[in-house]
Amino acid sequence: MEEIANSSMSTKRKKILCIMTAVFLAIAIGIFVYWLLWGRFHEYTNDAYVSGNLIYVTPQVSGIVTSICVDNTEFAQEGDLAIELDPIDYEIALNASKADLASTIRDVAELFLQAKQALAMIDVAKTQFIQTSQDFERRTELVNSGSVSKEDFDHAENALLGAYFSLVSAEANYLSLFAQVGNTSIQEHPRVQKAVEDVKNAWIQRRRCSVKVPAGGLIAERSVQVGQRVTQGQSLFAVIPLEQMWIEANFKEVQIGKMQIGQKVSLNSDVYGSKAPYEGYIIGIGGGTGSVFSILPPQNATGNWIKIVQRVPVRISLDAKELKKAPLRLGLSMEATVNIRDIGHKSVPFPISPRSLYQTWIFDSEEEGLQDVIQTIFTANLPSIDLSQLDLAEGLTSP
Repeated sequence: MEEIANSSMSTKRKKILCIMTAVFLAIAIGIFVYWLLWGRFHEYTNDAYVSGNLIYVTPQVSGIVTSICVDNTEFAQEGDLAIELDPIDYEIALNASKADLASTIRDVAELFLQAKQALAMIDVAKTQFIQTSQDFERRTELVNSGSVSKEDFDHAENALLGAYFSLVSAEANYLSLFAQVGNTSIQEHPRVQKAVEDVKNAWIQRRRCSVKVPAGGLIAERSVQVGQRVTQGQSLFAVIPLEQMWIEANFKEVQIGKMQIGQKVSLNSDVYGSKAPYEGYIIGIGGGTGSVFSILPPQNATGNWIKIVQRVPVRISLDAKELKKAPLRLGLSMEATVNIRDIGHKSVPFPISPRSLYQTWIFDSEEEGLQDVIQTIFTANLPSIDLSQLDLAEGLTSP
């Protein structure tokens, strides 16, 4: 009986051993088939996080905060009013620059009028010089015959010299004024142009009391309060554009050998899981490992060095449509799987021509309405008479 029992146990053990061997073989074959068909063409990491642009908004002028129109977690559109600063000081400066422009226009117009007057005085001096020269010539012919006294002759000679120097003085006065207004017009005169630029500067400074949102996105890190005095360049709040996001995935150095720009990447977030998968593409591979860019880079030239597998950051794009359906937040954890089957790309990007990756239009309208204000000042202060450009040759006909 014992022999029969032992034989039965041995048979059962053999069956169990065969079953277990078959199971292990099946698992091994399954793993091999998985690696052969899928695993060797994909690289996976869960050391991946959402990155994106974090725009810190700062004022371009200093002032007291009078109004706050945005708050944390709110969504704002590009160009929305965010912060208002007290504009009183800048309005005073703008009005002063307008008055200075009007005064400058009148002063320059007066210079043109003086130049015109100086030009006319040259003609007067020429007439006097011609008259005295004719008197001197007649007296020169008569003095030898005794018809004119020596005293009258001396007076004519002195009058001729006086007329000549009067003409020279008139021309010098004209040249002095021409040096200030020649070859230009009132509108193009340097003093007027400087006054115009002062008005532009004051106008823009006044417009910059209204701080606008530079890009659409979520508001975060608001640190400003009503009544607080802020200075130029001080951080007021941050804007996170939800459509300007990408993934920073850190792959081991043994994984990036076949990674190339343009390869497809499957992504899952810890927030949505498999319910909201994302598809992206590799858009860049980091130029160094994370440890190289740390504050204290590792020093490996030591006797107790231990090799540690390094990780290289890989930048992965996100589809804007998918982000709109399932929006992400900066810093969220992600899982990334790269399909390295496609090897027809480059691991280093081609040089590209300069271009604007991100831009804002909120500063394009700062001079809106300015030209109308300047034209109004010119219209109100320009003289009604014609003050065209002066020609230097007009007044230089001295004998």
